[in-house]
Amino acid sequence: MCEAEARLAAGDPHTGFELLKAALAVDQNHPGALAAMGLFLAAHGDPGQATEVLSRALGGAGTLQGRARVAPALARLLAGLTPSRWHPVLDADLTALLGESSVDPQILARTTARVLLLKTPRFEETAEALEALGGDALWIAFLSRCLNVDAAMEARLDALRRALTATQGRGGEGWRTLAQALALNGYLAEHLDDGPEGVDDSAPVSPLFRSPRADDVMMTWQGPLTDLLVRKTVEEPAREMGLAQAVARLTPDAGDDVSQAVRAQYEGNPYPRWASPPQPPRRILSQEIEALPRLDQAAFARRARTVLAAGCGTGFEPIDLARTDPSLAITALDLSRASLAYGARVAEQLGLDRVRFVQGDILALEPDMGPFDVVVSTGVLHHMARPQDGLARLAGVLRSGGVVRLALYSERARAPIRRAHALIRERGWTASAADIRAFRAHILALPNDDPLAALRTSDDFYSLSGCRDLVFHVQEHRYTPPQLLQLLARAGLRLVGFEPPSQAQAAFRQAFGAADPLDMELWDRLEAAQPTLFAGMYHVWGQKT
Repeated sequence: MCEAEARLAAGDPHTGFELLKAALAVDQNHPGALAAMGLFLAAHGDPGQATEVLSRALGGAGTLQGRARVAPALARLLAGLTPSRWHPVLDADLTALLGESSVDPQILARTTARVLLLKTPRFEETAEALEALGGDALWIAFLSRCLNVDAAMEARLDALRRALTATQGRGGEGWRTLAQALALNGYLAEHLDDGPEGVDDSAPVSPLFRSPRADDVMMTWQGPLTDLLVRKTVEEPAREMGLAQAVARLTPDAGDDVSQAVRAQYEGNPYPRWASPPQPPRRILSQEIEALPRLDQAAFARRARTVLAAGCGTGFEPIDLARTDPSLAITALDLSRASLAYGARVAEQLGLDRVRFVQGDILALEPDMGPFDVVVSTGVLHHMARPQDGLARLAGVLRSGGVVRLALYSERARAPIRRAHALIRERGWTASAADIRAFRAHILALPNDDPLAALRTSDDFYSLSGCRDLVFHVQEHRYTPPQLLQLLARAGLRLVGFEPPSQAQAAFRQAFGAADPLDMELWDRLEAAQPTLFAGMYHVWGQKT
């Protein structure tokens, strides 16, 4: 086995593959050979066979280390499935993966929802049906660990809440387990279903429709998920309230009206609401930056120790960076104390002490607050009144030769969002919870061929804070590839890297062969022909000259 894996690592796939086949010929269930074979197949473009082999490897992996090696690869493969029928092996694999600490359960949310709906295509709203679902391991794992991102599943969850409300007091342990799992799921989505009339805070089923009090859960809903429900819905929010008061201030307010409106939005709806992800693989940030195609290596000088995460929101990016490269000293800056407290709480739980969370306004940054070797700003500048002013401030705290990584909206890919903005203006909807729910109900009722129905494919559509950020934001700018160059140039930065998604990279190679992958005019032509290529934002690197 060691020799086979050594051959694969040394770039000799033929010999390594033959050695793996020989090992499996001797023992078809050899866990190490199965894992190596599955990972090899996944990397070399045979997803069907890779899924089968990795499934067997996961079932046979007896150690935590062995499962951590196999589970993420199998999860990535299953996340791309669109199953057409229920299968017990797929059900078992998903159940196992949702319980693995090495897997981000959210990547499996869409596939798992489809499997569950295929498994139970009809739902009888009876106490017996609820009891059975409460004893189904995959249903409970999905509800308690995933934010639902499937429209058909949302309708089913609404039916489950109605049935639980109608049958309260007539269920056993399965009923209580299902109710707790559904309360957790509703909390993740910030209670898209605000409940039927007559269900107030004193009702036994009120935690299905609003955040519970600890005594509600402890007295009414004792069950296997009690501790988790209390921790997620009561204790963690209370801890965040305390942390919000302790967040240090880095800058004064800039006095910009848009900044104040953005701050108010994220104080009310911190975004994104995320759970602690699995440990990412270790990578050295300076080495990643050195691989950028047009980087001035001498000016960069292999220095990437101090990082500013500008507009860090709830802290996913700085926390992920800190876990990826523990050598970094990271300053995480945001307007919203509520968002910063969310990130600080997760960092505290992970034992991270290399991230400093500070409240402040990018527009009030001064050069003496730096210099930083690297600045990252994901999905931030396009929410400013004048993004060029924000980027100028970021460049001002960046050292000479340092680099900035930006993520910005595409003008073409945001066409459905522009249509949504027009609808919101027409209906007079505001960013209140009631109006967000009204907007969502309208979108969910549209036929599938309506252009606005595309919003249902966005994960952000399935929570109040996500939907507010998606279509109710107070400010939004969008760009084309040539405009990205202009934005960088105005701030004294030059383009040194561009990170398209894999689908866009393949389309570029097919259209232009070995042409320069940093040619923004070519990207503009390609995107004009394929407007959805950058639905997940542009990601660009600039270097301070």
